[in-house]
Amino acid sequence: MPHGTPHLTIVGSGNAQYRRYALQSLAERYRLSAVLPAPPTWQLPYLADWRQADPADEDATTAALADLTGPGAGVLTWGETVLETTARAAEKLSLRHMSARSAARCRDKYLTRTLLAEAGVSAVRHGLARTAEEALRIADAIGYPVVLKPRAQAGSIGVVLATDAEQVRDGFGPAAGAAYGSLPAGLGVLVEEYLPGPEISVDSVVRDGEATPVHVARKRLGFAPHFEEIGHLVTGWTREPWAAEVAELVVEAHRVLGIEVGVTHAELRLTPSGPRLVELNGRLGGDLIPYASRLATGIDLVVAAAELALGRVPDLTPTRQGCAEVRFHYPSHDGTVRRVGVYETVSVPGIAHADVLAEPGTRLLLPPRQVIPRLAVLVATGADEDACGRALDTALPLIDTDVTPLDEADTHAVA
Repeated sequence: MPHGTPHLTIVGSGNAQYRRYALQSLAERYRLSAVLPAPPTWQLPYLADWRQADPADEDATTAALADLTGPGAGVLTWGETVLETTARAAEKLSLRHMSARSAARCRDKYLTRTLLAEAGVSAVRHGLARTAEEALRIADAIGYPVVLKPRAQAGSIGVVLATDAEQVRDGFGPAAGAAYGSLPAGLGVLVEEYLPGPEISVDSVVRDGEATPVHVARKRLGFAPHFEEIGHLVTGWTREPWAAEVAELVVEAHRVLGIEVGVTHAELRLTPSGPRLVELNGRLGGDLIPYASRLATGIDLVVAAAELALGRVPDLTPTRQGCAEVRFHYPSHDGTVRRVGVYETVSVPGIAHADVLAEPGTRLLLPPRQVIPRLAVLVATGADEDACGRALDTALPLIDTDVTPLDEADTHAVA
């Protein structure tokens, strides 16, 4: 790297299949260091330096950041599980980052709902339950159907639609016991009114407290009554009849939560009575959504997040007007992976990216018993949604998989 290249420290890298594109993009522009929970493997070619620290340990993370950063350096995380730790460490070191208060408001779904309701923004009837009986009382007051979700988890784990009292009882246990990485569990279950309509996500750039929505991804959901995200479509949105209302809601939600800086990922439902916020995450979108956005628009939100961390103004000028779609491939049954291959898919016109997500020997249980039990991912590009869909429909049968079914005893043991 030339002398004077900006220095950026990443806290937590995530998995290679989901975040390699991000490190690759950053390494082309910045001198990168990282705070990681284990010595780097796939990350190593992109890093100038690194320190090992438990990202759940605030003191250790702060010490590692202090050792790596200097004047003018930036700090960035895209990990949901390390967002609050990074925010608190950055505050201690006077590094530019979303405040710890705002990060906590994003992470706590009940607090998000409460603050928005108090401000009269995207009011959604809801309540917090610590027992199944409390959940039933809240559901009865709201009216069915309702959604049950853990207060502070991620990846749609434990989230379920309940259309009657029996389903509330059945869904409460999995929601209350849901756990993901180092995120806090056992904080109660949020019971809220079901929001009908298509679900979208909006990634925004926030600078000096002002949010600018950059792209919209249409979510593909599966495994009802659960809300597994099986794909995402990024395409034009500013001319949609709901565009202005969505943008206004997203900007207002950022204002209410007091988000100062960063790239965020909001999830909304387009209900018959207008858009409603599902949640607002204080980090980059996952599931390769920023990568799909770059393919479709030319805007690199990973670089935008880095520029904000360095105190700069990111360039949000689109250079393309296309479409990109992410589609995940799941097993048809619970099982142990023997083989996954995506080699033939890349020969299909329009397929821009293909990757294996489950190595041989991996045991997978279909939702809701396991978080994102995916075999592979494909990303297609095209002039429009139909073009992306045709490419994916052609490529998906070419994924080579062999998954040995689990017997009933094995299924219960893994669960």
